[in-house]
Amino acid sequence: MSAETTTVKVRTGTRDLLRSIGAARPQSADQVILSALAAMQRDERRQLAAAEARAIAADPSDLAEIRAIRADLAALHEG
Repeated sequence: MSAETTTVKVRTGTRDLLRSIGAARPQSADQVILSALAAMQRDERRQLAAAEARAIAADPSDLAEIRAIRADLAALHEG
């Protein structure tokens, strides 16, 4: 089974950086790109989670519910 490939046009500086990072790890250009995309996705999920946490902290009823859940969990661990 052969992997499908395609050509992506980037500036020569970008290509050189991609090669440099790949050589240092060592990873193929494909692996470097996949790693970078995965890191971007993780960062986006973290930003979303942080925004949701701020929204919860700003809502007294949500905050009270979280405190109640934490108290319940603490009671389970004590028992």
